[in-house]
Amino acid sequence: MPRYVRPNTASSLERVVNAFGNLTKVAIIGYLNEHGSATRSEVAAALEIGVATAKHNLQLLADEGVVLQDPPATEERNGRRVRYTLVEAEVEQRYAQLGRALGLSPSGE
Repeated sequence: MPRYVRPNTASSLERVVNAFGNLTKVAIIGYLNEHGSATRSEVAAALEIGVATAKHNLQLLADEGVVLQDPPATEERNGRRVRYTLVEAEVEQRYAQLGRALGLSPSGE
């Protein structure tokens, strides 16, 4: 049975990989960047994915701090639709961190 490999990299890269770690998350980030805030139904329809898939990935992105939920999960929603908004500064910071880890940008940025 293969072992899980843990390369000698900065543990902070886990946050980057968690945000950009699959095609669905990247597509959602791209959609929100281009179109602004949206509900999970709007995201699902635009990306032609299931609502449950959109909900799951949006929640993961919210947990990572890459998107904000309005109203937040800590508030009672009373049937209100949740809108998701991209935290552009967080995405840019993680994207730059990924570039540095890959040796594609100067480490001082």
